Amino acid sequence: MNSRLPQDLSVLDDTERLSSFDTSLLDSTPDPELQAIVSEATALSGFPISLVSLVVRKIQFFRAHVGLPPDLVAALATDRCTSFCQFVVAGEDGLEIEDATSLPDLPRDLVERYGIRAYVGFPLRVMGRTVGSLCVIDVKPARLEAEVLAKLDELAQRASARLESLACQKPVYTPLSEADQKAWRAWMEVAELRPLLSLGERFSEGKLSLEEFQRGLGALAGLVAPPPVQSPER
Repeated sequence: MNSRLPQDLSVLDDTERLSSFDTSLLDSTPDPELQAIVSEATALSGFPISLVSLVVRKIQFFRAHVGLPPDLVAALATDRCTSFCQFVVAGEDGLEIEDATSLPDLPRDLVERYGIRAYVGFPLRVMGRTVGSLCVIDVKPARLEAEVLAKLDELAQRASARLESLACQKPVYTPLSEADQKAWRAWMEVAELRPLLSLGERFSEGKLSLEEFQRGLGALAGLVAPPPVQSPER
Protein backbone atom coordinates (compact mmCIF):
# COMPACT_ATOMS: atom_id res chain seq x y z
CA MET A 1 0.00 0.00 0.00
CA ASN A 2 1.18 3.48 -0.82
CA SER A 3 0.59 6.55 1.28
CA ARG A 4 2.19 8.97 -1.20
CA LEU A 5 0.32 10.41 -4.15
CA PRO A 6 1.73 9.67 -7.62
CA GLN A 7 2.98 12.77 -9.39
CA ASP A 8 2.49 11.52 -12.95
CA LEU A 9 -1.24 11.39 -13.80
CA SER A 10 -0.79 10.90 -17.55
CA VAL A 11 -2.12 7.33 -17.49
CA LEU A 12 -5.58 8.73 -16.69
CA ASP A 13 -5.88 10.00 -20.27
CA ASP A 14 -4.24 7.03 -21.94
CA THR A 15 -6.25 6.14 -25.06
CA GLU A 16 -6.03 2.40 -24.51
CA ARG A 17 -7.23 2.72 -20.91
CA LEU A 18 -10.17 4.92 -21.88
CA SER A 19 -11.11 2.52 -24.66
CA SER A 20 -12.01 -0.02 -21.95
CA PHE A 21 -15.17 1.92 -21.06
CA ASP A 22 -18.42 0.95 -22.74
CA THR A 23 -22.14 1.08 -22.04
CA SER A 24 -22.03 -1.91 -19.70
CA LEU A 25 -19.32 -0.45 -17.47
CA LEU A 26 -20.97 2.97 -17.28
CA ASP A 27 -24.46 1.55 -16.74
CA SER A 28 -26.29 3.07 -13.76
CA THR A 29 -28.35 -0.10 -13.22
CA PRO A 30 -27.30 -1.65 -9.87
CA ASP A 31 -25.31 -4.86 -10.22
CA PRO A 32 -26.08 -7.30 -7.36
CA GLU A 33 -22.58 -8.80 -7.31
CA LEU A 34 -20.80 -5.46 -7.17
CA GLN A 35 -23.27 -4.22 -4.57
CA ALA A 36 -22.53 -7.28 -2.44
CA ILE A 37 -18.80 -6.55 -2.72
CA VAL A 38 -19.09 -2.94 -1.50
CA SER A 39 -21.37 -4.06 1.34
CA GLU A 40 -18.78 -6.65 2.37
CA ALA A 41 -16.05 -3.98 2.16
CA THR A 42 -17.84 -1.74 4.65
CA ALA A 43 -18.43 -4.69 6.97
CA LEU A 44 -14.75 -5.68 6.83
CA SER A 45 -13.33 -2.19 7.27
CA GLY A 46 -15.88 -0.65 9.59
CA PHE A 47 -15.83 2.40 7.30
CA PRO A 48 -19.30 3.72 6.44
CA ILE A 49 -18.73 4.30 2.70
CA SER A 50 -17.54 1.94 -0.02
CA LEU A 51 -17.45 2.42 -3.78
CA VAL A 52 -16.66 0.72 -7.03
CA SER A 53 -15.44 3.92 -8.66
CA LEU A 54 -14.61 4.05 -12.38
CA VAL A 55 -12.30 6.90 -13.36
CA VAL A 56 -13.21 8.13 -16.82
CA ARG A 57 -12.23 11.32 -18.71
CA LYS A 58 -14.07 13.96 -16.70
CA ILE A 59 -15.79 12.04 -13.91
CA GLN A 60 -15.40 9.26 -11.41
CA PHE A 61 -18.52 7.14 -11.87
CA PHE A 62 -19.91 5.06 -8.99
CA ARG A 63 -20.75 1.65 -10.46
CA ALA A 64 -21.65 0.36 -6.99
CA HIS A 65 -21.90 2.18 -3.68
CA VAL A 66 -22.81 2.02 0.01
CA GLY A 67 -23.17 4.99 2.36
CA LEU A 68 -23.26 7.90 -0.09
CA PRO A 69 -25.25 11.06 0.70
CA PRO A 70 -28.46 11.60 -1.34
CA ASP A 71 -26.94 14.05 -3.83
CA LEU A 72 -24.19 11.61 -4.83
CA VAL A 73 -26.67 8.73 -4.98
CA ALA A 74 -28.61 10.85 -7.48
CA ALA A 75 -25.58 11.82 -9.55
CA LEU A 76 -23.52 8.62 -9.15
CA ALA A 77 -20.43 10.70 -9.93
CA THR A 78 -18.15 13.59 -9.06
CA ASP A 79 -15.58 15.48 -11.09
CA ARG A 80 -12.53 13.33 -11.78
CA CYS A 81 -10.17 16.11 -10.76
CA THR A 82 -11.55 16.14 -7.21
CA SER A 83 -11.40 12.36 -6.70
CA PHE A 84 -9.01 10.33 -4.59
CA CYS A 85 -9.52 7.30 -6.83
CA GLN A 86 -7.68 9.04 -9.67
CA PHE A 87 -4.46 8.51 -7.72
CA VAL A 88 -5.10 4.77 -7.39
CA VAL A 89 -5.53 4.58 -11.17
CA ALA A 90 -2.55 6.81 -11.91
CA GLY A 91 -0.27 4.85 -9.57
CA GLU A 92 -1.83 1.48 -10.50
CA ASP A 93 -1.40 0.50 -6.87
CA GLY A 94 -3.25 0.59 -3.56
CA LEU A 95 -3.48 3.89 -1.71
CA GLU A 96 -4.05 4.42 2.02
CA ILE A 97 -4.76 7.86 3.50
CA GLU A 98 -5.14 8.04 7.27
CA ASP A 99 -6.18 11.70 7.43
CA ALA A 100 -6.89 13.64 4.24
CA THR A 101 -6.49 16.96 6.03
CA SER A 102 -2.80 16.20 6.57
CA LEU A 103 -1.99 15.91 2.85
CA PRO A 104 -1.89 19.35 1.22
CA ASP A 105 -1.50 17.86 -2.29
CA LEU A 106 -4.89 16.12 -2.14
CA PRO A 107 -7.82 17.85 -3.86
CA ARG A 108 -9.66 19.79 -1.15
CA ASP A 109 -13.15 19.73 -2.63
CA LEU A 110 -14.36 16.37 -1.31
CA VAL A 111 -12.52 16.87 1.98
CA GLU A 112 -14.39 20.09 2.62
CA ARG A 113 -17.70 19.30 0.88
CA TYR A 114 -18.25 15.82 2.36
CA GLY A 115 -15.83 15.69 5.28
CA ILE A 116 -13.74 12.81 3.93
CA ARG A 117 -10.83 11.91 6.17
CA ALA A 118 -9.69 8.26 5.81
CA TYR A 119 -9.47 6.56 2.41
CA VAL A 120 -8.22 3.15 1.28
CA GLY A 121 -8.42 2.19 -2.40
CA PHE A 122 -7.33 -0.80 -4.51
CA PRO A 123 -6.99 -0.87 -8.33
CA LEU A 124 -9.73 -2.36 -10.48
CA ARG A 125 -8.62 -3.77 -13.82
CA VAL A 126 -10.41 -4.77 -16.99
CA MET A 127 -8.38 -6.65 -19.58
CA GLY A 128 -5.18 -5.54 -17.87
CA ARG A 129 -6.06 -1.85 -17.81
CA THR A 130 -6.67 0.00 -14.56
CA VAL A 131 -10.15 1.49 -14.81
CA GLY A 132 -10.95 2.48 -11.25
CA SER A 133 -10.80 1.64 -7.57
CA LEU A 134 -12.59 -0.37 -4.92
CA CYS A 135 -12.38 1.99 -1.99
CA VAL A 136 -13.60 2.44 1.56
CA ILE A 137 -14.01 5.90 3.09
CA ASP A 138 -14.50 7.29 6.58
CA VAL A 139 -15.32 10.77 7.87
CA LYS A 140 -12.81 10.44 10.69
CA PRO A 141 -9.07 9.60 10.57
CA ALA A 142 -8.40 5.86 10.68
CA ARG A 143 -6.00 3.09 9.67
CA LEU A 144 -6.75 -0.53 8.82
CA GLU A 145 -4.90 -3.64 9.96
CA ALA A 146 -2.83 -5.59 7.43
CA GLU A 147 -5.24 -8.52 7.57
CA VAL A 148 -8.18 -6.27 6.64
CA LEU A 149 -6.19 -4.69 3.82
CA ALA A 150 -5.43 -8.14 2.41
CA LYS A 151 -9.11 -9.07 2.44
CA LEU A 152 -10.06 -5.80 0.77
CA ASP A 153 -7.47 -6.54 -1.93
CA GLU A 154 -9.20 -9.89 -2.52
CA LEU A 155 -12.53 -8.09 -2.83
CA ALA A 156 -10.98 -5.75 -5.40
CA GLN A 157 -9.88 -8.75 -7.44
CA ARG A 158 -13.44 -10.10 -7.31
CA ALA A 159 -14.79 -6.72 -8.40
CA SER A 160 -12.30 -6.62 -11.28
CA ALA A 161 -13.43 -10.05 -12.43
CA ARG A 162 -17.07 -8.96 -12.31
CA LEU A 163 -16.38 -5.77 -14.27
CA GLU A 164 -14.50 -7.74 -16.89
CA SER A 165 -17.42 -10.13 -17.23
CA LEU A 166 -19.80 -7.17 -17.67
CA ALA A 167 -17.65 -5.37 -20.21
CA CYS A 168 -18.02 -6.01 -23.91
CA GLN A 169 -15.17 -8.34 -24.71
CA LYS A 170 -12.97 -6.48 -27.18
CA PRO A 171 -9.87 -7.57 -29.08
CA VAL A 172 -6.49 -6.12 -28.18
CA TYR A 173 -6.63 -2.38 -28.72
CA THR A 174 -6.29 -1.19 -32.29
CA PRO A 175 -6.55 2.45 -33.38
CA LEU A 176 -10.05 3.45 -34.42
CA SER A 177 -10.83 5.16 -37.67
CA GLU A 178 -11.41 8.91 -37.49
CA ALA A 179 -15.18 8.38 -37.82
CA ASP A 180 -15.18 5.75 -35.05
CA GLN A 181 -13.16 8.03 -32.78
CA LYS A 182 -15.63 10.85 -33.36
CA ALA A 183 -18.58 8.58 -32.55
CA TRP A 184 -16.88 7.26 -29.39
CA ARG A 185 -16.11 10.79 -28.17
CA ALA A 186 -19.71 11.84 -28.77
CA TRP A 187 -20.99 8.82 -26.82
CA MET A 188 -18.59 9.54 -23.97
CA GLU A 189 -19.70 13.19 -23.81
CA VAL A 190 -23.31 12.05 -23.37
CA ALA A 191 -22.38 9.33 -20.84
CA GLU A 192 -20.44 11.79 -18.69
CA LEU A 193 -23.27 14.34 -18.70
CA ARG A 194 -25.80 11.83 -17.35
CA PRO A 195 -24.92 12.58 -13.69
CA LEU A 196 -25.98 16.20 -14.15
CA LEU A 197 -29.25 15.15 -15.79
CA SER A 198 -29.95 12.62 -13.06
CA LEU A 199 -29.29 15.19 -10.35
CA GLY A 200 -31.68 17.63 -11.99
CA GLU A 201 -34.38 14.98 -12.38
CA ARG A 202 -34.19 13.95 -8.71
CA PHE A 203 -34.44 17.58 -7.64
CA SER A 204 -37.42 18.28 -9.93
CA GLU A 205 -39.16 15.19 -8.52
CA GLY A 206 -38.73 16.54 -4.97
CA LYS A 207 -36.29 13.77 -3.98
CA LEU A 208 -33.49 16.20 -3.13
CA SER A 209 -33.56 19.35 -1.06
CA LEU A 210 -32.23 22.58 -2.55
CA GLU A 211 -29.15 22.27 -0.33
CA GLU A 212 -28.49 18.71 -1.53
CA PHE A 213 -29.03 19.73 -5.15
CA GLN A 214 -26.60 22.62 -4.84
CA ARG A 215 -24.00 20.45 -3.15
CA GLY A 216 -24.31 17.86 -5.91
CA LEU A 217 -23.94 20.56 -8.54
CA GLY A 218 -20.79 21.71 -6.79
CA ALA A 219 -19.34 18.20 -6.93
CA LEU A 220 -20.00 18.13 -10.69
CA ALA A 221 -19.15 21.76 -11.43
CA GLY A 222 -16.36 20.86 -13.85
CA LEU A 223 -18.84 19.27 -16.25
CA VAL A 224 -20.45 22.62 -16.92
CA ALA A 225 -17.99 24.53 -19.06
CA PRO A 226 -18.45 28.30 -19.15
CA PRO A 227 -19.63 29.68 -22.51
CA PRO A 228 -16.87 30.98 -24.78
CA VAL A 229 -16.14 34.66 -24.51
CA GLN A 230 -17.13 36.37 -27.74
CA SER A 231 -15.27 39.36 -29.05
CA PRO A 232 -17.40 42.47 -29.41
CA GLU A 233 -18.48 43.25 -32.92
CA ARG A 234 -16.76 46.14 -34.60
